[in-house]
Amino acid sequence: MILITGFGPFGEKGSVAHRENPSEALANAAGEKLGARTEILPVRFDIGEKVPELVSGADLVLSIGVAGGRTVPRLEKLGVNWQEARTADVTGLTPTGQKIFDDGPDFLASGWDLDRIASECGIEISLSAGTYVCNTLSYSLYRHHGNSCFLHIPPAEHLALEEGVELVERIVECCMSA
Repeated sequence: MILITGFGPFGEKGSVAHRENPSEALANAAGEKLGARTEILPVRFDIGEKVPELVSGADLVLSIGVAGGRTVPRLEKLGVNWQEARTADVTGLTPTGQKIFDDGPDFLASGWDLDRIASECGIEISLSAGTYVCNTLSYSLYRHHGNSCFLHIPPAEHLALEEGVELVERIVECCMSA
């Protein structure tokens, strides 16, 4: 079973991501097209605690989040065991610097062959998902599910939904053919 996750709205009132998070629309559309299970997650720093249950039964996991300052999609190679933010999550939590898991290594890598996938899909690789909730999810995924990866997409004005669905299809095909 393929699991595709996206995030729900977050951020300041009036921001694009507060009205609708593009990762939610992409996860739902790609999940429907691929016949995958789709989960839309709240933008919460405690998301890591829910990952073991979330990924249970999944053969492949692709999580999607939006990165406001980016103009191209990027696969996240590493999850860093750190939470720090200037923007609160949807519960109002704004960590000032703490480990995600006290017993975890400083970073974990995706189990995917990202160099091959990025090359075949014509996208970039990033070495870090930052320190916001996307990173918390990527680190937790890499800790609990070896066949997982995190994809950061740009805001909707830089990636049309149809283009994003095609990209997710190509990424999943690359993973399945490995």
